[in-house]
Amino acid sequence: MAITGIYLVRGIPLEIQRSARARAVSEGTTLRRVLARALGEYAAGTWSPRADDVHV
Repeated sequence: MAITGIYLVRGIPLEIQRSARARAVSEGTTLRRVLARALGEYAAGTWSPRADDVHV
């Protein structure tokens, strides 16, 4: 089972955090890696939302 953490990220809606944790589990990785990859892609300008991403 993936290690997803049990902490909350301040200022990030709970439903987005739950989605990120679910993605970490489904990809067999950690919540930290999911968030770091997303931030890296966003910073590089290469992030593109997927249909199953949570919209705020």
